[in-house]
Amino acid sequence: MINFLKGQPSSDLLPVELFAKATASALAEPDAKVDMLQYGDELGTVEFRDNLASFLTKEYSMAVESRHLCPTSGASFGLQHALSLLTRPNSVTKYCYFQEPTYFLAFDIFRDVGYELDQFVGVPDTQNQGLDVGYFETMLAKHFPVPPPAPSNDNDSLVYSSVLYCVPTYANPTGSILPESQRQRLVQLARKYNVLVVCDDVYDILTFAGQGATTNHSNGDHTNQTSSSPPPPPKRVVAYDLELDSAHPVVISNGSFSKLLAPGCRVGWLECHEKLVQRLGAW
Repeated sequence: MINFLKGQPSSDLLPVELFAKATASALAEPDAKVDMLQYGDELGTVEFRDNLASFLTKEYSMAVESRHLCPTSGASFGLQHALSLLTRPNSVTKYCYFQEPTYFLAFDIFRDVGYELDQFVGVPDTQNQGLDVGYFETMLAKHFPVPPPAPSNDNDSLVYSSVLYCVPTYANPTGSILPESQRQRLVQLARKYNVLVVCDDVYDILTFAGQGATTNHSNGDHTNQTSSSPPPPPKRVVAYDLELDSAHPVVISNGSFSKLLAPGCRVGWLECHEKLVQRLGAW
């Protein structure tokens, strides 16, 4: 049973035995005192990032490299952390764009960082096609008649002119999926207008078996087929950003185990270019 008032799973679905076994195993390791109970590395242990990269590579059906991962204490913290380090409310960062409708708690996170309501701009979700990228381009052209310059390579100057919060795959609450052609277009616009795109990708792995769209990642084609295994998730927006030159990365994929294991499992990750990982890892 699901509690629809809070959107939380039934308690009988929470894997208590799995967590108990994993905790006992971790605490039994020779270096458990340091690895489990001491202050950790800024970017987490090499073993964790390598294991996470292997897990995501399998789930996303495409390569994920550990050098592109920055561990967090969950998706909400990941969003707040990225905003705190890569944007400047009421100065350099002029606008906050939101896929509309969207996850309601995201607004509070932006407000807590220092953004005002008059900086918020809604971008319609077309339900069947996800974020209306054409409308987003119109808003960017209106707000920035002259596209702003890209941030400096200096970490202290790595600040974006605006920020977009979106859920490209299985959007909350509409369930829409942004087509791959629009994902490419979104990255191009973000680079042109110096927009930090934070993709809430916590639902990408939550696919269902049966009839679905299968994507050929080499050319972006979609075909419908019936299968006993879930169709692969669409190629994430961050993957398109990572394929381009590293001079101006603009996309962060925000992930969390809270939707995969249990809401109280406050362990997540940010996936992005190394340039951004090094900035985000500097707590």
